[in-house]
Amino acid sequence: MEEGVMYADLRFPPTPAPQQRARLPWCRAAFSLGLLFLMLLLAQIILVSLSFHYLVQQQTSCTDGPWRTEESPSYGKQTLEAFGMNEAESPFENMQPALAGQDEDGAEPNLGCWSRRWCIPVGLLVTCLLLVATVALGACYWQVTRSLQDSSREHMAEQGRLSQELRVQEQSLEHTQLELARAREELQRAWHEGNISQLQLDRLNMELRRVTGVLSRTEREVQDVQGRLNNSESTVALLRSCTAIDCCPSGWLLYRGKCLFISSEKKTWEDSRDECEKTYSQLLVTKSWSRWTVPTFLKNADVPYWIGLQKGSFPWYDYGWLEEEDPEGEGASEAWFWVDGSLYERPWQSKSNGTCAIISRGSIKPAQCTGPSDLHLWICEKAAGPSLPFK
Repeated sequence: MEEGVMYADLRFPPTPAPQQRARLPWCRAAFSLGLLFLMLLLAQIILVSLSFHYLVQQQTSCTDGPWRTEESPSYGKQTLEAFGMNEAESPFENMQPALAGQDEDGAEPNLGCWSRRWCIPVGLLVTCLLLVATVALGACYWQVTRSLQDSSREHMAEQGRLSQELRVQEQSLEHTQLELARAREELQRAWHEGNISQLQLDRLNMELRRVTGVLSRTEREVQDVQGRLNNSESTVALLRSCTAIDCCPSGWLLYRGKCLFISSEKKTWEDSRDECEKTYSQLLVTKSWSRWTVPTFLKNADVPYWIGLQKGSFPWYDYGWLEEEDPEGEGASEAWFWVDGSLYERPWQSKSNGTCAIISRGSIKPAQCTGPSDLHLWICEKAAGPSLPFK
């Protein structure tokens, strides 16, 4: 094909690889909640251990007796060193340390026992609060975990459904790609066949043009041959023109390619015309004869003969524009016609007497033919040739 086929780019985008399962936010929340729960539990254990250890120390201090500063002589020194002072500069150098367990009134309250009384309830309270917080946190963790499990199951179901739809879409895509490949192959095959057909069509067109040219030349040659044939037929017709007496029926004379019949009885012009028509002929028409071609027997004969010339309007011709006007101005016009419908070539210049014509001594003359007494001999003519019907 002269024009190329434009293909559309129908390639499908590559199928995306299945994505990995993304971590959901609730997984991180559950992990954080569990870690917080473990940290609270660990803090509770540490607090319980510290409370128990503190209670044991307080119990020991209560059994040892009054609190004495001598048991910790280095405490004051450390305090003075912290403030940048020595023992001489200390404001407490003149003060005598009181006995542990004695106040101004001389009473000796037991501070260790007092601390032991309040530390145990406080520790138990803190432990209960931590236990309540742990239980509440555990309940929340259980509820959140259950909700997350439900959401996870729903997510898995939705993911399964989407995976099934994805597989169906992938199968449909593969089927469509196969159909597209087959369609492309079919299109390529059709395009190839179209190219072959176009080449064949071009060859046929070239052959048609060549045959058309040959046919045109042949037609011209046929026309030339036909023209030569027509010329040959005309020549043959001329060569075959009768030159013997047997080309005319019996009783007819051959003269210049015409068969002439000379009657032996007299009749009116109309009857003479009818007699000629009975023999497939017509009254003599001498328009093709000149003065020198008139037959000798007509030149020398004193007997007049009817010929095929008559005055008046021929029924199927209108030669009014050729009619002669009366030279005397009487308004009468005349026209003479041959029996074959043609106009007489040499009309008479004066008003003629008669409506028909005769030939006598080789000359054409008008004659009366209106009455039954207007009788003359007549001459019939027809073309010579043996192929014409004769009677």
